[in-house]
Amino acid sequence: MIKIGSQQHVGLDIGTHSIKTVVLDKVGSNFRLGKFNITPIYGEGEIYDPEGPKRSVVVPRLMNAFAELGQTPRKVKHLASSIGGQAVAAKEIKSLQMTDEEMDSSLLLEARKHLPLDGSETIVDYQILGDDIHEAEKVRVLLVAATRKHFQNHLEMLRDIELKPGIVDIDQMAILNSYVSQNDLPDEGVTISLDVGCRKTILSVLGRKSFFFTRDIPIAGYVFTQELMKKYDLSYDEAEKVKAAQGMNPDLPIARAVEQDALQLAEKGALDRLGDEINRSLRYYVKESGQSYFNNILVTGGSAALPGLTEYLEKKFNLPVSIYNPCDALDTSGRKIAEGAQLAVAVGLALRAE
Repeated sequence: MIKIGSQQHVGLDIGTHSIKTVVLDKVGSNFRLGKFNITPIYGEGEIYDPEGPKRSVVVPRLMNAFAELGQTPRKVKHLASSIGGQAVAAKEIKSLQMTDEEMDSSLLLEARKHLPLDGSETIVDYQILGDDIHEAEKVRVLLVAATRKHFQNHLEMLRDIELKPGIVDIDQMAILNSYVSQNDLPDEGVTISLDVGCRKTILSVLGRKSFFFTRDIPIAGYVFTQELMKKYDLSYDEAEKVKAAQGMNPDLPIARAVEQDALQLAEKGALDRLGDEINRSLRYYVKESGQSYFNNILVTGGSAALPGLTEYLEKKFNLPVSIYNPCDALDTSGRKIAEGAQLAVAVGLALRAE
């Protein structure tokens, strides 16, 4: 039962493989996890579209998601949703302290230099992260840009089911908000966040005193599935089931065609390619920031539970690795939310859906 005086906050994460929706009941300053669901965008026998699902496919699934939650979309008052992908970019920069008006005009020019997208018309926002500890007259600023077309498409999709758009965040910040709103960052060093989804892995580095860095790596669940299909001659549905149960090294006979192809056998596997890309990103971060003290790795996303993933990362980077479940810090009325890592973006959104 919802307590009198509570507010319902809805976080909506429209991914490329599934839609994650979380309802939090806010009573005072505390949050209780109400209902949530994970709605697949593709049914059995339907092949995942790496270019992203069409709006005509997503909208009916959105309607089903809210119907299952018992939510009437037009009555949702506190909604936060997010956008991501190649049409979105984020970067921390330093700026002289200015008035809000001066900052608005100055950062629009800075964004065009630091956040190249595809030449499309862009919308830009920013957030002041705090004073720069090295240069007293400057502040740390997080710049965020998205193509106007991508942003408007997102809003229109919400309006198609009579949802009133509220806060629109970016995936990277929603993931981190789910963590920093409930956990203290260490005084020294940085934490690595890996959101391993279907189409991409979002790598982010955050620390109390070090600058924020994020990068999308185009290796994640779909690439893992493709490798299993190719290597073991499986259908898409078969590969998905094998991946979930046995990971990337299942106890299956290798397809004969692959055995005969020396070039294919010589290729690095998807996990190794992901590890190499993470390593390359961290080397760049060290070079740019001078910070090389990495405390730990937190893994979220729909592919976070891939068997063997955390063990691979621990061995590769010699760091503590854990699957982060943001629901563990919420009042769940005694429920254990096994899908919590997949809900990280949606929880982060709901936590700030005012």
